[in-house]
Amino acid sequence: MTQRIAPAAALHIATYSGWYRYAARDGAWERTHKALAFWKMTSLQVDPDDPGHVYVSTEHSGLFVSHDGGAHWQRPKPNVPRLTTNALLALPGAILAGTWPAALYRARNGSPWQELDGVRLGASGGNFPPSPELSARVRFLAADNHNPRRLYAAIEIGGLLVSDDDGANWAWVRSGLDDLDVHQILPSAKHPGVVLAACGEGVYRSVDRGNHWEKITPAGPRTFGSSVSEDGAGMLYLGVAHDRPNTWLRDERANAALYVSQDGGVEWQTALEGVDGGIMAICPGVGGDGVFVSTSEGDVVQVNPTGAHKIISGLPSITALAVGA
Repeated sequence: MTQRIAPAAALHIATYSGWYRYAARDGAWERTHKALAFWKMTSLQVDPDDPGHVYVSTEHSGLFVSHDGGAHWQRPKPNVPRLTTNALLALPGAILAGTWPAALYRARNGSPWQELDGVRLGASGGNFPPSPELSARVRFLAADNHNPRRLYAAIEIGGLLVSDDDGANWAWVRSGLDDLDVHQILPSAKHPGVVLAACGEGVYRSVDRGNHWEKITPAGPRTFGSSVSEDGAGMLYLGVAHDRPNTWLRDERANAALYVSQDGGVEWQTALEGVDGGIMAICPGVGGDGVFVSTSEGDVVQVNPTGAHKIISGLPSITALAVGA
C-alpha cells in the first residue's frame, strides 16, 4: 500500500527556543504544534521528496528529525559527528549538515555520516573577528537548481566554497566576492546563472553560477545582508539591516528592509521598511505564492501580490522557516 504524503501547506519555524508549526485556518495562521523548547535552533529543512520529513539543527545537540510533520521528534543514530550544527541542506535521498568548527557531513537514506573534507580544509584559514579565538563555521548551504551537483557552502568568516561534483572537491570563490562574511546564498531557480550572496558588508550578485561577482547592495544606509529567497514566480527577495546585530541596541533596533526584484536582481524595490528585527530568514510561500519573512523579534510577515501582512508575532527570535506538511 502506497503511503499517502500530506500536502506542503504548513509553516515550520525554528527559533532560539524550540520549533513551531502553524497552519492556515479560517483566514488566520494558528499554531498546531510546539516542541524542542530546550534547544536553540540554528537551521531547518524539509525533505524535497516528503514534506512531512523535517530536519532541525541545534547549537549544541546536533540534529532532530521528524517523519510526521513534527508530531514526533527523534535524534538520528548516530547524530552529526560535530554537534554544534549551523546549516542544513535537504537533497533527494540525502541530508547535508554544516558545523562549527567548519566541516560538512552527508548522510544518504539513513547511512552513516560521511565527512566531505574539502570544506574543512577550505575554511581552515577563517576565524570569527568578534571572538578571534573562535574558528570559522559553515553558515549556509545551497544547491544549484539547474545543476544539482553544484553545491555552495557559505563560511562565516571564510568566504564561499563551491563544488561541482556533489561535494567531493571544493574551490574557494575569489573573483569579485570581496566580503568573506557570507551569510546566505541563493542560486535562482527562475533566472539561470543568477546567484545572490547576502554578506556582512553588503549584497553580491553573480550571473555565471557564482564564478564572478559584483556588489549590488541597494542604495541607502542598510548594509548588513541577512537573507535571500525566491518565490514561485521568480521574484527575488533580500533582507538587509542597518549595520550589524551588535548595534541593534538603539531605539530603532535593526531598522531592516525587505527588497524585491522582478528581473533577476538588476533592479530592486522596497517591499518592507523600518522592520524592528533583522530579517534573518525568508522562504517561499505555500505553492510558491510570495514569501514568508521572519525576524529576530519573533514576527512572521506574509508578502505576496496582495501586500504584506503580519501573520505571527510573539515567538522567540526566529532563525529559519520552511513550508512543509
